[in-house]
Amino acid sequence: MVLFADYFGRRGFTGCAAGSITHAQAGKDVVAAALWLKSQASVDRARIMVIGWSFGGGAVLVALAEHSEEQLGFSRAVVYYPVCRNLRGWKTATPVLMLLAGDDDVAPGKACQEAAQGSGKPDAVKIVVYSGAQHGFDVSELPPKMKYGFGTIGYQPQAAAAAWAETERFLKAAR
Repeated sequence: MVLFADYFGRRGFTGCAAGSITHAQAGKDVVAAALWLKSQASVDRARIMVIGWSFGGGAVLVALAEHSEEQLGFSRAVVYYPVCRNLRGWKTATPVLMLLAGDDDVAPGKACQEAAQGSGKPDAVKIVVYSGAQHGFDVSELPPKMKYGFGTIGYQPQAAAAAWAETERFLKAAR
């Protein structure tokens, strides 16, 4: 089962720039989705995993920082080029895979790496940096590199394939 937490759509926003939402608000939506999943009889509560991209990745990390493991119940978390501005370390022992773009000027990975080091179990965080990759490196609809209102984004097929392979290994390790 896959559940998509649409933190923009549920507020009537049509896209990232359409409205104002904080990482804390989006993180609460992630927690609400996890709670709903845990209430479903057909869901194995020990195998609830979460994946977030960009702003959503930051929301996942904020959820880890602001909620207990019991509230979350995630067996694993994967974040692709998360936005980590003002992120503090988290205390949960949830294994986290952080996939960062090496040349990301939209969501530079340094803040994410610092937050991971400040987490309760930094050894439970695996960080992979894709050298030369831009924000959105796994979005095949993008050109290799383009300027956007908030920075540079671009598709890099090698990084996308490597990140997906890393994601699959990480999630399968939970079985």
